[in-house]
Amino acid sequence: MKTFLFLLVLLLGPSLAQAQSANDEAALTALPQAFIDAWNRHDGHGLAVLTERDVDFVTVDGKWMRGQKDFETYHTRILGDRFRLSVNRVMGTNVRFLAPDLASVHYTWQITGATDAAGKAVPPRSGIMMLLARKQHGQWLIAVGQNTNGAPARSEGADIVSPLALVP
Repeated sequence: MKTFLFLLVLLLGPSLAQAQSANDEAALTALPQAFIDAWNRHDGHGLAVLTERDVDFVTVDGKWMRGQKDFETYHTRILGDRFRLSVNRVMGTNVRFLAPDLASVHYTWQITGATDAAGKAVPPRSGIMMLLARKQHGQWLIAVGQNTNGAPARSEGADIVSPLALVP
């Protein structure tokens, strides 16, 4: 009987692991869209619930937030002001597992409808976000985030192909 159970686990183990991995990959691939959905609702709290309590997050302009409270406060402010009419969308997503409960999620985004400090419309822009997500109690949460504005391509990287293309 023990041999039978051992063989059953041996045979089913890989498929169970793949199913778990497929579910995790689907959840991680959906994480950027959940972030964007909260953004498009202009909901700082909705963004914050996607993060760990001690999240580290760096914005495109280098503002480093440490902790969910600061993350929520900052995003509530910008989404109620210069991004109150903005629409953000995911352009592409790439997931890489670092451990069973840890993954990097890169995604490209494009935003329209933002304004400057004077309330004047600014041109659409795009960028790439890197999230480090950790699985806790069955849920993937953002532990670390780094957001970067897109920039014109430079010759130094012309021969390097990115897994996610930035939109101009």
